[in-house]
Amino acid sequence: MLRSMNKAQTDSVSEAPAAPAEAGAADLRVLAELVEIQMSIARATQQEALQAPQPGVDYCQRIATVARSVRLTLLLKDKLSQQVDERRKAAAKREAAQEDFHDLRVKLAMLAAAYEASEDNEEINRRVTEVREQLERPEVLELIEASRAPVAVAALCRRWGFPVQVERWLEMADVAMEELGFLPSEDGEDDPEDAPAPRSAGVDRRKPKPPDTG
Repeated sequence: MLRSMNKAQTDSVSEAPAAPAEAGAADLRVLAELVEIQMSIARATQQEALQAPQPGVDYCQRIATVARSVRLTLLLKDKLSQQVDERRKAAAKREAAQEDFHDLRVKLAMLAAAYEASEDNEEINRRVTEVREQLERPEVLELIEASRAPVAVAALCRRWGFPVQVERWLEMADVAMEELGFLPSEDGEDDPEDAPAPRSAGVDRRKPKPPDTG
């Protein structure tokens, strides 16, 4: 989820994808310990063979058995390590996609507010340009990352003097995102209140669309 979400929300989301990776890391530690045990047996066998060999004991065969066991354990450890890395990369990609979705949704909502609050083309161009510039300011980006979409849109509307019609602006953003093909992740990890809500029947479908973000 979003890097700066409130702690309870962030923890609840981040623990789900992290659990398999953590379990894999624990398995890797067990395999590492097993390798060390096997190497201890090999060293003890070597010491006995050199210092106090027992009659009838085939030390070469014993060392070969331990070596084969070590090789198999190392192969398993390597395979598991690759799986853990793949899970971590997949979790990172999901998190990045969810952040991008949230960021784009808020920005489109604010552009929609600027567009709808303008009286003519000249004012539209001026306000949209101003909003696009403001949306790239570090403090604004931080606000967007740290807040749920409705909270961020409401705060920015008040800051920039736009009507605080949060549901309307977010609904227009959702329409634009649907047309752009930018949809939320299908794994259900994005916050339900941050995802597009069903559009109501009362929305005017003939309303001009906000300008393209380029």
